[in-house]
Amino acid sequence: MTSTEQSEKDLSKMMFKNFIWVFISSWALIGFLPPCPGTWATLEAVLMFWFFRDLSILNQLLIVAGVTLVGIISSHLTSKILREKDPDLVVIDEVAGVWLGLVGKLHAWEFVFGFIIFRAIDILKPFPIKRFEKLPGGFGIMIDDLIAGIFTNLILLALLYLKLHYIK
Repeated sequence: MTSTEQSEKDLSKMMFKNFIWVFISSWALIGFLPPCPGTWATLEAVLMFWFFRDLSILNQLLIVAGVTLVGIISSHLTSKILREKDPDLVVIDEVAGVWLGLVGKLHAWEFVFGFIIFRAIDILKPFPIKRFEKLPGGFGIMIDDLIAGIFTNLILLALLYLKLHYIK
């Protein structure tokens, strides 16, 4: 094998390896959908989580933890590949975040409100979420959306409480 052939083989391997991380972090390339990839990914994630709603809360949390771990790694590597701190095409953070917001939710209205609340929090990034976004690497990419998911879940719990106790 000549050195040119070896270089082409190495380049091919590197491109495939990079594609896998981009594919994962963009949530099967949904992150490439214009004009707002985070919203598309959140919508798809909400629809997908609907099929997890009957699982135990522990199993739902394990799924979120798995996606979070893969998200930290893949988003970190994708940001290094693209040389951007938080590339727009990386949307696995939205998936993990909204899923955390929907843990324990059973009703369609919770999923609809969960989508709206999560996107509002993720876009507006109220205090203290904005601070966490500045953390380095894949952890920094993921953490602000996970906190937005926690806020979403708490707001949905408050809405459920109000519905059960004050709205007939």
